[in-house]
Amino acid sequence: MPSKGSKHVGRIDMNNLLMWMMSIAFTFPFVCLVILLVILQMLVKNKKKSILLTIDLSTIFFIISVHFHLVTIFEQSFLLYMIIGLLCLLLINYYVDLKKAKKFSIKNVFKKVWRLSFLIFFLSYLSLVVYGSVSSMITYAFL
Repeated sequence: MPSKGSKHVGRIDMNNLLMWMMSIAFTFPFVCLVILLVILQMLVKNKKKSILLTIDLSTIFFIISVHFHLVTIFEQSFLLYMIIGLLCLLLINYYVDLKKAKKFSIKNVFKKVWRLSFLIFFLSYLSLVVYGSVSSMITYAFL
């Protein structure tokens, strides 16, 4: 809190604003997804490209949100397991694409894994929100 004589009274601190916006995005990644989709549909005229770009950009928000939900619900970090799981998914896709594709591209492997990660973490986010809400309701209802 600035002092009375400070010249920053009434000004928005950009660091605080950025931190506030990031915490909202990580807490409610679905809102971030919708906002990104609306903005990208206005900027990119191709609907399919705007949806795929939205998925690509919002995946990180879902990954971080799932991490924080897991820490909040289970009071333990599963970040290392999440990273190992993503690396295993990458290796499996790498091996399958290497054997299957006539023209192999590591870029395509990363793209597939990243989009599959969106699906996994989106569903994990929804599951954790439901589980956390029901768990809290049961805990507080029967205390």
